[in-house]
Amino acid sequence: MTLHWSTHQLTEYFTAVSASADEEVAIRVAVERALEALDAEVGAVLLAGDDGVRGLTGLPVTVLAEQLRPAFHGEPVVELPLLGEANGAQAGLGSDIDGELVVARVDDEFSTEERQMLQGMAQVLGLALRNLRILTTERALREERALEARQRLELLEAVRARQALLETLLSIQRAISRREPLQSVLDAVTDGASRLLGQAPIALVLADPAEPASLIVASRAHWPEPAGTANAAREPAAEAIAAEETVCRSGPSGELTLATPVHVSGVVAGSLVAVGLDATDPAAENAGLMSAFGQQISLALTDARTVEAVREAYRDPLTGLPNRKRFLERLDQILEDPRIGTVVVLFIDLDRFKSVNDSLGHNAGDELLAAVSERILACLRTGDMAARLGGDEFAVLLEGVAVEEARAVEEAQAVAERIAVQVAEPFQVAGRPVYIGSSIGIATRADCTAAGDMLGNADVAMYRAKRAGSGQVVVFEPEMHAEQLARLELRADLQNALAAGEFRLDVQPLVRLGTGELEGAEALLRWHHPRRGLVPPDQFIPITEETGLINEIGRWVLRESLSQVAGWRRSLPGLTVSVNVSARQIIDPRFVTDVADALDFAGVPGSALTLELTETVLTTDPARALTNLRLIKERGVRLAVDDFGTGYSSLSYLRQFPVDQVKIDRSFVSGVTTSAQDNALVRAVVDLGRALRLEVVAEGIEDAEQLQALVRMECDLGQGYHLHRPMDPRLFADVIRLPRPDLITISRG
Repeated sequence: MTLHWSTHQLTEYFTAVSASADEEVAIRVAVERALEALDAEVGAVLLAGDDGVRGLTGLPVTVLAEQLRPAFHGEPVVELPLLGEANGAQAGLGSDIDGELVVARVDDEFSTEERQMLQGMAQVLGLALRNLRILTTERALREERALEARQRLELLEAVRARQALLETLLSIQRAISRREPLQSVLDAVTDGASRLLGQAPIALVLADPAEPASLIVASRAHWPEPAGTANAAREPAAEAIAAEETVCRSGPSGELTLATPVHVSGVVAGSLVAVGLDATDPAAENAGLMSAFGQQISLALTDARTVEAVREAYRDPLTGLPNRKRFLERLDQILEDPRIGTVVVLFIDLDRFKSVNDSLGHNAGDELLAAVSERILACLRTGDMAARLGGDEFAVLLEGVAVEEARAVEEAQAVAERIAVQVAEPFQVAGRPVYIGSSIGIATRADCTAAGDMLGNADVAMYRAKRAGSGQVVVFEPEMHAEQLARLELRADLQNALAAGEFRLDVQPLVRLGTGELEGAEALLRWHHPRRGLVPPDQFIPITEETGLINEIGRWVLRESLSQVAGWRRSLPGLTVSVNVSARQIIDPRFVTDVADALDFAGVPGSALTLELTETVLTTDPARALTNLRLIKERGVRLAVDDFGTGYSSLSYLRQFPVDQVKIDRSFVSGVTTSAQDNALVRAVVDLGRALRLEVVAEGIEDAEQLQALVRMECDLGQGYHLHRPMDPRLFADVIRLPRPDLITISRG
């Protein structure tokens, strides 16, 4: 766990804890913040005396201090009531408060840095509790001496205000001296200025080093939404930059706007702007605060070798393109300008990039991203803006396209298709050719008031394009939002589907075509949603792979299907079960153990199981997949290539992987009696299987004519509605009991 816990963050923690005058609330907030920062499950404050356990989170409130306090002394592994063993950490609240802040989590030990962070939190909490108790005492005194207490409180507030200013400026100076990221320092300045000016909206506006005439809103605090209102900061900032001094404007309702210049090595480089200030406050005092923070920003910018630092804050260091922040800033600026007509955004996501990164290494992945950015730029016009949003995602901003939206979309589609064609061409990476693709979504400014909305629409369209296949371009339509929302809801429901018992297995019998003998069955996963009913696998399986749930669900499928075949084999020894597995499962470090555990649990040999793979194994992590599959083969498990003939790499499966069986895709079987081309392809696969001593399975046999053709070709196995439909495993027991000659009628024609 990487931590960046600064003085500023401890100050924020102190502010949050001290925000309530109630000690119990302060303790609860402190514990919750500590658990969130440390990814812990259990936390509490243990106070001496009768106070006992306070703010207990993660355990029943009935747990006593006598049960907790001994657990957090001594070894780092603690024994907690009801929870059992966990990793613990504790820190004292300071000399004034006799107690300690304790946390525990189940998975990982606490690092030295995390314990130091906890120590800082505990000290801050102790200080806050001491202050709260002092304030409580002061309130009691105020009841006895009302006038004296009121004067004392006013003095205390004045001291606090000055102390807050000093603490804020000190934390910023420390952040600068520690060389914290420039953006963190700038955000700390705007946030601190906003808090000391009564939560006034604050923005820092800087000149773009690459385009000095263009002003960037580099940081803002409590700024009103939508973000497009940033022009309210640019105009006074430009005035302060030109005047090289603080300027003050009065609004139509009497509110004030203050803008003070900031400098880099003595040269004006931007302005700090505050809007909506109360005109009844002394303007001179506000101007003084703004000037103080402006000096802090000038110090931070100058110390950070400013021009380059600002440029890096808005540029992707790998490709040199603008980053997401700069892209959204520019798009917001355009959307605010009524003089600019149609604007179009392209959202580009690379296909199969992860497989390159995983198989060739991150250096090769970086080389590929840089090459992709060059090809994207080559497809654009002068004035168009390309950006890298992060990972393998890019965006393009097209300005000055046709005024009519329909024509603008056509022009954008042409640009997107050029990009898709260029990205599909092979790249030379790490001395070898690499093939990837792209999925591109398009969105216009229609119904969009903020850059985030427009980019989000393009993102939604990109996901639709990705589902349609690599190299696709899709234009956003409003109904896509409903589809995306439904997909997100489905994704959330999937999180609990397994625990709720909503999954079940159907099976489809597998028949030996030459004799009609029952060979086994293929396990088919079904999801019965409590509201939606039966959800098709093509809707939920991709989501399980995206979220990683496929590994957990796959373990359940293995154990359940092997338990079924164990029962069948008592009636008919030698029956097998086929289970589909995804590429993500196969490269999972636990997969080999999962298969072995499922076999041992069911008490069946490895030969009772056939794992069906698709060609995506080759495009994910072939080295790890091959290692895992060889280990699984040592248990006697059989491997089958599913959907054989539909992918470019199917033949390479037979060369690289220790397969036992190929399954001809139903799309070819359906044409075996009506298409000479499909007939020839199926025959070629059967002959190839015979030559390589592989079993061949025909999927999707729908009628007697197809069955006859496959029998004449001497295809080994088959399945389909003409033989048996998918069924409940309990009904499969009845199929086992059928007399073998009556199972199917074999016609050799």
